[in-house]
Amino acid sequence: MKTSRIRFLLISVLVFTLASCATTVKVNLTRPAELDLNGARTIAVLPFTPSHYVRTDDMSIGKKIVISTFYQLFDIEDKDEQLAIDTLRSQIERGLLSSPYIKLVSSDSVEASLRKGTLNPADVYLTGEVVYFDVNNKRSEEKKMVKAAKGDQKAEYQIVTYWKKEVKFKFRYTIIDSSTNKVIAVNSFIIDNVSSKYESKSELPASYYLIDDDLKKYASQILRELQPYAVVKSIKLLEPKTKDKALKQRMKTVDEMAENSKLIAKASEEYSKIYEETGLVEAGYNAAILQEALGNLSKSEKMMMEVYEAHPDSRVEKGLSDIRYEIKQALRLKKQINATEADGDLDDF
Repeated sequence: MKTSRIRFLLISVLVFTLASCATTVKVNLTRPAELDLNGARTIAVLPFTPSHYVRTDDMSIGKKIVISTFYQLFDIEDKDEQLAIDTLRSQIERGLLSSPYIKLVSSDSVEASLRKGTLNPADVYLTGEVVYFDVNNKRSEEKKMVKAAKGDQKAEYQIVTYWKKEVKFKFRYTIIDSSTNKVIAVNSFIIDNVSSKYESKSELPASYYLIDDDLKKYASQILRELQPYAVVKSIKLLEPKTKDKALKQRMKTVDEMAENSKLIAKASEEYSKIYEETGLVEAGYNAAILQEALGNLSKSEKMMMEVYEAHPDSRVEKGLSDIRYEIKQALRLKKQINATEADGDLDDF
């Protein structure tokens, strides 16, 4: 009897959870680059400096950074640090090579122009340096049971030595305007990872493999600073707060329609009809927010504002704020793209 009651309660909770899940619409968006590069059309990724050669006094003047980058031959003794540098640079260059927003030019062509005093092919430079690459193999001892206690015999233990590897990596990167040699931005990131424990020191993984995934993650972050990037945004629809079962079912039918990307416009129309007929705030909200999903930001803002004026609901206010944020993002993206084109006008949204 008790088991049946528990099973009934669990099923009831599951049904309630599924029933109360808000409908979510996925939208593919393009975000503006996190940095404004003054309309740069071309970029070069200059050689990265290993930790042994880093000089902190070169951070304020872009020209010093560029010249010191080219006029030194870097001899990196640690192959793991070399792999880390190569991974970062190749990941960034690969991302820029396929960019429709900015053209990657080779660092060799930049070096040649600097040596010859000819026109620089890169509008901006990206260069970087390993501030530190520290590796520490840590030794510890633990008591390990080798034989369990049995009868009058006590358990037997032995001291086992374990090894862990810790890798600390800090990278600082700089974006420089080639026409003025002024630094546009300086940023850095730190990776601090520790391996699993091993009984033999020889089993410890190579230092590079402890930071490989993080290096790729930060390379993606750097690319987001340099060029517009794609994201997937989840837009949640509001559930109706009404006891009218027929109205609830009508809203549910439109919710299911909204889950189909080809029917979002139709779903917005149906929500609008429900709102006009019933004044249900959730229907008005959903109609407006789906216009955001369609990219009709001005229309979405107007519709949401009308709902908010009629129903000053905190949920509607939050939706209106979200739409206005998207308008700002879209305007910034337009400005960045138009800055790299000869004649560009900001379109209405």
